[in-house]
Amino acid sequence: MRRHLRRICRGAAFCMVLALSLPAGQVQAAGNTYVADEDGSLMPVPEAYEVYDCIYNLEEYGVMNHPQDIFVDGGDIYVADTDNNRILKMDMDGTVKKEYTEAFGRGFSTPGGIFRDKSGNIWVADTGNLRIAVIDGEGGDVAEYGKPDSALLSENFAFDAQKIAVNSIGNIYALKGANLMTIDQANNFHGYLGAAEVGFSLSRLLIRTFGSQSQVERTLKQEPAAYSNFTIGADGMIYGILATEEKDQIRRLNSVGNNTYPEGKYGLIIEQRDKEEPVKPFFADIAVMDNGIITVVDKNTGLLYQYDQDGNLLAAFGGIGDYAGVYSVPVSLDVDENGFLYVLDYSANTITILRPTEFIRLVHQAVTLYDAGKYAEAREYWQKVIDIDSNYALAHQGVGKVSCKEEDFKSAMEQYRLGDDREGYSEAYGEHRLELFRDNFLWITAAAFGILFGLYKLICLAKDKARRWAELTQMGGDL
Repeated sequence: MRRHLRRICRGAAFCMVLALSLPAGQVQAAGNTYVADEDGSLMPVPEAYEVYDCIYNLEEYGVMNHPQDIFVDGGDIYVADTDNNRILKMDMDGTVKKEYTEAFGRGFSTPGGIFRDKSGNIWVADTGNLRIAVIDGEGGDVAEYGKPDSALLSENFAFDAQKIAVNSIGNIYALKGANLMTIDQANNFHGYLGAAEVGFSLSRLLIRTFGSQSQVERTLKQEPAAYSNFTIGADGMIYGILATEEKDQIRRLNSVGNNTYPEGKYGLIIEQRDKEEPVKPFFADIAVMDNGIITVVDKNTGLLYQYDQDGNLLAAFGGIGDYAGVYSVPVSLDVDENGFLYVLDYSANTITILRPTEFIRLVHQAVTLYDAGKYAEAREYWQKVIDIDSNYALAHQGVGKVSCKEEDFKSAMEQYRLGDDREGYSEAYGEHRLELFRDNFLWITAAAFGILFGLYKLICLAKDKARRWAELTQMGGDL
């Protein structure tokens, strides 16, 4: 307990020093939380996360030096302390439990990625040594992977992987540059995951038909999508981010590499006073909760964006600055089983631990229950969210969806109106109109029959009068 109190006090003191050095004119405050309306404008909502701790000084282990990756598992925090050429294992208080500096007789060289598998082995993307090193919890050697053997990889191919992850069946995924590679445990290269589709090319067809073996091998190399980072979700899916794209930046890849995440533009283009051009999002890392809720960190603006399973923005928070809750250069993040977020800052050499508030926990519970088909329970949590913030549009939309499932389309229309969801309102209105027609079918049919019968009688009367008028006119002419 004393050690925990010392850690909190030390973190609080560090954050206080940062706050006192805040430059004049800084507008991004710690804890500010937003959602976006249909025009992309930021709308304030209740705080989603609060700063739980700031880890900076590691006592006898000094401070981190440009760390690039963080991985959280079982209450332990693993950090690729890149420019210190080491891997750190620490507890939630920031106390270092183990320092790893080498594998197979070679010291780590600018390690860029870290991953711990279910067996407790630690996988290190030892970037500077052009290898992937695997060690056990005590630092003992387990395995080492260099450049995979494949005709698809050129002789001068440098295996400088920056990130690493392993799925439940042992498939290895490594991020090399912008390429997301797949390798098996025998170090066989299986290609690039989620590669961009290549259109038809007559020249490529001719080369494959009549070209030499080396020419054919070159044409087989697809130009993959430019991934900046990735992670493996509890569902076994690969969640990747494309930093250079303006839309569809978040990918959820199945076993054959097809994207199953909704298409759309993610992140916001932010206008900043000190810059002529607006700042576009550049996603540096992605973390996925067991319920499928996604959090991504924008390196350019310092904002963290959180999305549900359907691509709806739940909250955006954080920013660029030098006090608690905002960041200098955020490069990596992870999430633990309790929903705490861990943000690694490359420039400030800090780990900021964020604790979810009651507000965002209710939002998470609502979207999770709805996704599981528990609509009545989801409505209760959405209503609690509305009680906290009646302007939170996604909560009204959530109640509207539940009302539609319950075929209460009139209530759904009202909720969609409050949630400013035109598409949902239109669909609910169409169903409500159809429902009115079904419920009043006999009256509508009787009324329609009555109107038609009345028209028929009027037509008959008009014809009869016209006939009499014609007869009278003819009689008058005879006279």
